[in-house]
Amino acid sequence: MSSEKNSLSAALIAGGESSRFGEDKAFYQWRGQPLFAFQLAKLAQLEPEQIYLSANQNQPFPDFIEGISIVHDLDGNLGPIGGLAACLEQCETDFLVVLAVDLPNLSPDFLKQLVDTGKGIVPRIDGRFEPLAAVYPKSILQLVREQIAAGELSLQKLIAKAGLEALEIESEADRALFANLNRPEDLATIQQGLFDKPTLLDRFKAGKGFAAVEDFVAAEEPLEIRIEDRSIAVMMRTPGHDDELTAGFLLTESVIKSGDEIFEISACPDVDPEGIGNTIQAKLAPGHSVDLESLTRHVFTSSSCGVCGKATIDSIFQQYDSIPAETGGVVSEKVLLSLSGTLRAAQETFDRTGGLHASAIFDREGNLQWLREDVGRHNALDKVIGRAVLDGKIPLSNSILLVSGRISFELMQKALAAGIPIVAGISAPSSLAVEVAKESGQTLIGFLRERSFNVYANAFRVQKSEP
Repeated sequence: MSSEKNSLSAALIAGGESSRFGEDKAFYQWRGQPLFAFQLAKLAQLEPEQIYLSANQNQPFPDFIEGISIVHDLDGNLGPIGGLAACLEQCETDFLVVLAVDLPNLSPDFLKQLVDTGKGIVPRIDGRFEPLAAVYPKSILQLVREQIAAGELSLQKLIAKAGLEALEIESEADRALFANLNRPEDLATIQQGLFDKPTLLDRFKAGKGFAAVEDFVAAEEPLEIRIEDRSIAVMMRTPGHDDELTAGFLLTESVIKSGDEIFEISACPDVDPEGIGNTIQAKLAPGHSVDLESLTRHVFTSSSCGVCGKATIDSIFQQYDSIPAETGGVVSEKVLLSLSGTLRAAQETFDRTGGLHASAIFDREGNLQWLREDVGRHNALDKVIGRAVLDGKIPLSNSILLVSGRISFELMQKALAAGIPIVAGISAPSSLAVEVAKESGQTLIGFLRERSFNVYANAFRVQKSEP
């Protein structure tokens, strides 16, 4: 905060009851742990002097949580203002940062942005405050008491009366942070985009030039599947519905023949913090056995307990070097805008069936060198790289790769192995593909069309002209 070290405390407001959700949201399992624990971990990253957990008397929280003070509302009928009041009464620092248990998308980075202002501040969206993801000064306590005594329980009115500064939330990325978990149907909406990650990119449109914008990329993370504590598979996936993915995998790999053969599917708690939610354990029903040796072909080993995106990226650079900035030269906007048309014209099978993925290698002038197709996008890339291998053209230091679909982590890994400095796709990259590109030095381009494209990483290889 501003002038005094340890001038900040934090509070998780978890005592509200919700009949619409059907169960206590604080104990809902979220990424392998109760939601309250998931949220407390965010507050801990702010390194406050003290963390409070606002609860009601009926909630079955443990009697002791290390580093956490459980504060019970004096009156369970006051709503969120009662939890705020109880925590402010206990607070001994100048400021209290508050987070609601039912805002799972709210990131630690956003909370830190609020804290770093060094003042009381509340986000505001379309004229309404977001009072349960805010920083309150201790000095507001008397006003809170007066509001409660007068029977005025609205946090909106409290904030307006206190004159706290508003932080206007305008971008779609920031608005998504405030998705509220109120009803069971909210789960699908929030979980669908829970792991989508915001990224800054340079967007080019013909006639308008470049503009820096913030957008989302679909999340990609590894998932390790274990049976009876033995790792049988690691796969890349978009997080969410991991129990369904596991059950489907077990059936299609002939581990089971029906759901009756599964006793339990649950997230593994004994993994590194960065890998929480990325390791899942399946227990088979009594009397059912499986030949685990037949499944080991799916496994890659990791030095850490559990898997995460960072560990996956680190493993790449144990095998391949990053691409130097001077490799690949500079490619013009005109050349980039021509590539998708060239690919489509050359991809005769795509026009006939619409069923094949394509990978193409171009030189810096936009001349097509090789094009290969396959029902599998990874196979298509392996084929075109394999042609370069057989022709003695590796590394492809002055080449551009264009793929016909999404750009995943594995495609970036393969391109890096071939030394390709510029990777482009007709569709979007995944979050892990963007992270790989930023660390590998590769230029990553998505949504490449005949009049526009997005540059997600290392835009210095794209020549920028005036619109």
